Amino acid sequence: MSTYLSNKSKHLAYLLRHSSLPNQEGWLDVSVLFDNYGFLENELDDIVEQDVKGRFDFSKDKRFVRALYGHSNHVALNLESSIPPAILYHGTASKYLEKIREEGLRSKSRNYVHLSEKQDDAIMVGVRHGDPIVLKINVADMVGDGLVFYKCQSGIWLTQKVDAKYLIIE
Repeated sequence: MSTYLSNKSKHLAYLLRHSSLPNQEGWLDVSVLFDNYGFLENELDDIVEQDVKGRFDFSKDKRFVRALYGHSNHVALNLESSIPPAILYHGTASKYLEKIREEGLRSKSRNYVHLSEKQDDAIMVGVRHGDPIVLKINVADMVGDGLVFYKCQSGIWLTQKVDAKYLIIE
């Protein structure tokens, strides 16, 4: 993806995740992006289809677009719960490790805690926050204890919180 489209993608992510524009289910009419934010139809298609993180989704008729995760505003994405792999990963910075050991993982300003299927993806997330560390999550025990997970298109899993007892810190 070109630098230009990468910047447009970041702008789209901000609008869909953190602004008041989307409706209560997270959908935004694409005409708002065309008319008010300078997006072109082919650019939007490329951003949604080429996004390696799988952050975006079109409605079936492509009249609406939404972010699938990362929202700080409350949206009801109406995702169906799924059974995840036994182990998932969470990338963060080492400076947060002590607090995480005490409190576990919390969604903070987001609606969900984000977990990755691939350790490499978690490392990329951790790098954005400082000296990266990757935490393994004992998801099998979480599921056994009745906790719920939602899968996004890109190997990202969402859950409300991860108590410290489910962390595997190596």
